[in-house]
Amino acid sequence: MEVQNWTLDPACSANDPPFSQMILESLDLTGKLLFAILTLMTLTANLVFVEEVFYIYQKIPCSKKSIFIWINAAAPVIATTSCIGMWIPRSTMFTDFTAAVFFAIVIHKFLLMMINECGGQELFLRRFENDRFKISTGPCCCCCLCLPFIRINRQTLFLLKLGTFQLAFLRPVLMFISIVLWTNGNYKLSDLSPNGAAIWINCFVGVLTIIALWPIGIMFQRVRALLNCKKIIPKFALYQFALVLSQLQAAIINIVAMQGAIACAPPLSSSARGAYMNQQLLIMEMFLITLISRVVYRKRYDDLELPESSEQETVINKQNSIVSGGDNLFEKETSGIVHISAGMQL
Repeated sequence: MEVQNWTLDPACSANDPPFSQMILESLDLTGKLLFAILTLMTLTANLVFVEEVFYIYQKIPCSKKSIFIWINAAAPVIATTSCIGMWIPRSTMFTDFTAAVFFAIVIHKFLLMMINECGGQELFLRRFENDRFKISTGPCCCCCLCLPFIRINRQTLFLLKLGTFQLAFLRPVLMFISIVLWTNGNYKLSDLSPNGAAIWINCFVGVLTIIALWPIGIMFQRVRALLNCKKIIPKFALYQFALVLSQLQAAIINIVAMQGAIACAPPLSSSARGAYMNQQLLIMEMFLITLISRVVYRKRYDDLELPESSEQETVINKQNSIVSGGDNLFEKETSGIVHISAGMQL
């Protein structure tokens, strides 16, 4: 019997990703061409975003400029961090943290955008003062149809804002704690055992994310018909795609890689290759989302049609002004006749 001797490449058992120099030296012509194309797509996405910022500053009202810039920046920022992680594999954890923190802020900004598109908080409360929120929506309570409807007032609107703001505030704090633990050797992405800090921090972040997405679903269900003329449905769809691709896709690929389903390709280990594939996919996906966002958000908001309720309120106000004007004219004419008759009697 022949016994075949084979040795395992040290890169396949390495816990840390390789240096960028090792990646560049291992690339063939196809790999170099792929790197060039993905880098060009990232630069194009950023140029499109810069052009969109100029358009927003020129055409969009001042109250909406910062919110629109934050939301439109989500895809270019994720593409940029993914491109940096592709070129420098050892920076993957920091680039992923940066993209996650930025998108946590975008989630809060998207809720503020829906309120702002309704005319602001005061007009929103006046418009829906007699309505109620349906809270049996995803991702928390989509199956709990027995939940009651809640009245729309300042307290409920504050709770919805707080639900998204907690993620924008706590996500950077948790990322900072993760980096501190990583410097001490207590935080490792590949260590998913109960004794490691990664599993607990990631689970806590997942719970906070689900809680933050719940107010978005509640608000969208209520304003979807009202803001249909402002393309709220495609905007919400782009936001959902960016969320799923940047969060859920990365989690699935990382879990599959840690289980060894993705083969090792020296100098990349299985987990490093999974992150490498996710970054390349994200660059292409965020490039497409950036182009579509430019079309969806590129519209003169001064020319938008008013919702039906606003038109009805305008017509009623005009009718009231006409009636009140007629009443005033009638009173003036009546008083004039009285004065004339009194003078004739004298």
